[in-house]
Amino acid sequence: MIRFLQISDIHFTDKDGNDDEYRQMKSKFIEDITSCRKSIGKIDYILICGDIAFSGLDSEYKVAREFIGTICKEAKCESVLLVPGNHDKKRTVYSRIRQAMRDYLLKGKNAKTLLESKVREPMSVGVLYTPFKQYYKLAEEYLCISDVAFKAALFPESDQEGKVPKFVPGDKMYWTQDLGEIKGFHLFIHGSNTSLLSDQDDGESKKLKKGKHLQVVPLQAYNVVAKCDEIHMLMLHHPMSEIYDKGKKIEKDIDSRFAIQLFGHVHKQSSSVEGAIKIYSGALQPEEDESAEYFPTYNVIELDVVNTDGNPKLKVNVFCRKWDGADFVEYIEETKTETNALTIELKENEAWEKTMASYCRDKDKTEEDMAEASLNPYAVKNRFLRCGREGEIIKKMYKNQFDRISPNRTKYIVFLKQVENDGRIQELNEILNGYDK
Repeated sequence: MIRFLQISDIHFTDKDGNDDEYRQMKSKFIEDITSCRKSIGKIDYILICGDIAFSGLDSEYKVAREFIGTICKEAKCESVLLVPGNHDKKRTVYSRIRQAMRDYLLKGKNAKTLLESKVREPMSVGVLYTPFKQYYKLAEEYLCISDVAFKAALFPESDQEGKVPKFVPGDKMYWTQDLGEIKGFHLFIHGSNTSLLSDQDDGESKKLKKGKHLQVVPLQAYNVVAKCDEIHMLMLHHPMSEIYDKGKKIEKDIDSRFAIQLFGHVHKQSSSVEGAIKIYSGALQPEEDESAEYFPTYNVIELDVVNTDGNPKLKVNVFCRKWDGADFVEYIEETKTETNALTIELKENEAWEKTMASYCRDKDKTEEDMAEASLNPYAVKNRFLRCGREGEIIKKMYKNQFDRISPNRTKYIVFLKQVENDGRIQELNEILNGYDK
């Protein structure tokens, strides 16, 4: 079993102290995490589905970093996975050219065609990604940054300054993390940016009804190959109802690849099985002028593969928590566990059959034993970033290959990508284990 803490729409500003209207709520939220960890169980990953900041400013992310650090401390979990939302962009950057591109990109396959031009005309793609520069600094710290976003972080905020980095054909527009195996199924999580076309009207439903609030998720933003012995999760900020999708072709394609989809943006908790398991976190900090039907919420999600008459089934429990004005309490109407858990059928495969046979042979073997036997590549990479001996390890594995790369955070990301491409994650894990002795 794997357990996730899911939050979204924190909308951090640089308010502090008595100016922060959510000061008490955030304190109670941290206390509630501790309570949930003790009653429900260990948190393995913290998921943030966008709108971390309010205006995409560096000062807002400074506040967010401190709060995320507090969450990690209380949850006893350093593994944070995140995607950007419409409030995570600095909307004044290239605002006129992005507005001019908007109507064009919402027609037919124009978005796909434009993104295919990233190698020959990198600036055409860069203007869509560059407004998220401050968000990328946070995303890099948790390895939640796509190839395109990683390079776009180096783009100038004005075409009058600096050089434009070059893309290559293989650069992805989504990030992927390998979370290891769960009972014979390999688990992957991916994140993509649904806010490339967002503007000052985002969040106004009346604009959505007029077709002026739609976002795009072109194929390049989710083109993952999903195999029968794999479970893929997808993190997005905007729900599919706000994605331009003529004939619902995109939604059907995404449902066929990603068994679990996690969303933010709508500020209301909900979950269902509609082609796939879809879970909305609600908003941890709804905007102050929203109606009473919007209140701070978050989810604890349990994911497991269960044996149903010899067949594998994906089972997801969703524990919903809400703020009642004084404390966080169970949101009974939206909590879905045990007989009300969200489930979908999985396909049998050889690894699943071997796992079940292993359970039958050794009935004393616990789930923890099974989990420890499976290497978790993301956990290894995340552990490297926080070991304090990054430079020493890079020298040990690749000598002077990365000496010319700066700053260090860029060097570490390039190094870890090389380690993964070279199939040396196990070696990195053994080096880290050696330092722990």
